[in-house]
Amino acid sequence: MTAAQVVMKEVKGYHWFVKFMIFLVVLGAAAALSRFVLGLGATTNLDDTYPWGLWVSFDVVTAVPLAAGAFTLGAIVHCFHIKKLEPLVRPAIVTGFLGYSLVCVGLLLDLGQPQRGWHVLYYWNLHSPMFEVSMCVMAYTTVLFLEFLSPVAEKFGWNIPLRILRWLEMPLVILAASISTLHQSSLGTFFLIAVDKLHNLWYNPLLPLLFWVSAICTGMCIIIVEATATHKWMDQPNEGILLRTLAKILPWTLGLYISLRIYSLVALSARPLFDNPLLTLLFTIEFGAGFVLPFFMFLYRDVRNSDSLRVTAATLVVCGLILNRFNVSMFGMMDTSHVYYPSLIESLVTIGIITAHILFFVLIAKYFPIFEHHPETVDYSIPDSFGKIDDKHGKSTSPVSNNEPAVGIS
Repeated sequence: MTAAQVVMKEVKGYHWFVKFMIFLVVLGAAAALSRFVLGLGATTNLDDTYPWGLWVSFDVVTAVPLAAGAFTLGAIVHCFHIKKLEPLVRPAIVTGFLGYSLVCVGLLLDLGQPQRGWHVLYYWNLHSPMFEVSMCVMAYTTVLFLEFLSPVAEKFGWNIPLRILRWLEMPLVILAASISTLHQSSLGTFFLIAVDKLHNLWYNPLLPLLFWVSAICTGMCIIIVEATATHKWMDQPNEGILLRTLAKILPWTLGLYISLRIYSLVALSARPLFDNPLLTLLFTIEFGAGFVLPFFMFLYRDVRNSDSLRVTAATLVVCGLILNRFNVSMFGMMDTSHVYYPSLIESLVTIGIITAHILFFVLIAKYFPIFEHHPETVDYSIPDSFGKIDDKHGKSTSPVSNNEPAVGIS
């Protein structure tokens, strides 16, 4: 049986929803190909008034903070030594790696001259926030790739590379936190030049700090949503006890963000705030339902201890972050006499990118041990340590374990 036949046989055994996601990814790839063949002008509704549209607003400005769970959880576990949260790190790293990889795809699609994308590596503009973001995204994607190699090495029994990756674990975590801090805040720096274009509800000098703090909040909420979803639909253990710890941290980070946001509105805004009814409504939904409401929800123990209420509060934060990024990058700068809306090609590409993220996560979870628990005390250089069983979760802690977690796709 040829390799292609083996692959087709494996795909035929997938759940129908996974097959549907594969179809959406292929459709998005075809739409992306048409963008390169026909050009931006023929496939998008971008123009001189709106040079940044859906691909920047969602695929970059929104997707980057949505992938912030990797550096947030890595810092919590390794820098603040909250080791009990370590089982959540690997899925967060996979989510971050996929998120940043697809951000790079979105950036490439949005470039007017994609064949010159490599110029950023050769012609340095040290005064440009775009330069900083592009370099940091490339560097952080590389770091996430190195962190992702650990389960790959375990899957194939590459013991020497695995020991090297374990030795590099702490430097990589520190590097990831440093790089992420730079580019998460620099995304907010982009919009500081829009002094007379971005509405005063969102424009203020604290935009870089607000972008960074909101990314930290959303990173932890994404982990809650992801862990709850994998338990419900992929038959993974219920990590409710670990998620309660994250839920206890969230009121502090959300409280910091809300305080900074109120201060920026009260003390740093000189122009009218609530002069546009539509923007006022968007701001109220974003800030009230997306940040203030979940802040009060996470204050209650019953919410933190309830799987359904906890994931509801976390989902509100995620939706609030998405709306915030669209308000800053699109709605808050919209010209009422010339309204931008994404074309069919833009929409299909974005749907394909979102679906690819979910699909690749499911497939990686099926074929690699990203849900395996790895206690810090395991010595990977001692063969006798292979095959030990984690009594709490009933899973093998072997770095070469061939046990595949059930993900409900076959």
